[in-house]
Amino acid sequence: MKPAITPNFTLTQLEILGFDRVGFVEEVTRFVSAYGHIVSVRFEADGVRSQGFLKIKLDQLERLESLLVRLKAITGLVRVKKVEASPHK
Repeated sequence: MKPAITPNFTLTQLEILGFDRVGFVEEVTRFVSAYGHIVSVRFEADGVRSQGFLKIKLDQLERLESLLVRLKAITGLVRVKKVEASPHK
């Protein structure tokens, strides 16, 4: 069986900062998965704040703006921004 042909996609990296709480990372990744494919994810939390980096594939760059708006609605999310270089290569 041949692998599926991969459509054109945009690789995007996001930095997420929010208050540490049960379910925060799950909620972030659930929303991101609804808009694209998660290639890599790394979160660290210290009991007060949670900071993460996600690398995602989007089939339409226009979906990024909708994703950012949706993420900003998450309880406890302080900041989400697109970053150019991977902070965890």
